[in-house]
Amino acid sequence: DSKRQKKEKGRKKTKKRNKKRKHDPKQSDDGDDEVDMSGGEDSDEESEEQRLKRLKAMRDEERKRREREERERQALAMSVERFAVPEVLFRPSDIGMNCGGIVEAIVESINACDAIYRAAMYNNVLLVGGNATIPGFKERVESELRKLAPTNYPVRVYLPDDPVSFAWEGAVQFSQQDGFQKQFSIDRASWEGMKKAGKDQSAIWGERLNITGK
Repeated sequence: DSKRQKKEKGRKKTKKRNKKRKHDPKQSDDGDDEVDMSGGEDSDEESEEQRLKRLKAMRDEERKRREREERERQALAMSVERFAVPEVLFRPSDIGMNCGGIVEAIVESINACDAIYRAAMYNNVLLVGGNATIPGFKERVESELRKLAPTNYPVRVYLPDDPVSFAWEGAVQFSQQDGFQKQFSIDRASWEGMKKAGKDQSAIWGERLNITGK
């Protein structure tokens, strides 16, 4: 009889506590109260001590879950890195790299082409890729390129709406034109045959694209 009275008393306390929560919304402000500790209805065979142990175990499990989520959360605090990292693209020497920046690379690429094409290329610089989305990237490239380009050449840097996928979309359109496979691609057997014949890569593609040597 005493066990039955204890169980009945425990159920009354639980009902009273739940009823109080319904009428007092401030009770839900406590982070621990927000956790569902019910685990289903109390069993008639569960003693008050067992019920408290079960609730404590559920509370501990919820605390461990929150701690685990906090540990797994990835957050990187950044200060001057927001400016220093993009700067490396223009001045690799800041991190000990002995090479020119992106603007110098553009100039070298243009100068590697025939002189007759250089003016047009300075006037048609296209920025693609994720780095092109850095705020102020286009203006910085255009400003520094203007300083290195011949004074009589107009300089224009173009930034598409979606620089990340722009190059891929252009390649798709290029590959869909008539005669693409015949003129701009080569099968593996032909490639290996030309390599065995002593032709290097430039000779193979020069022949394929009907490019005559200088």
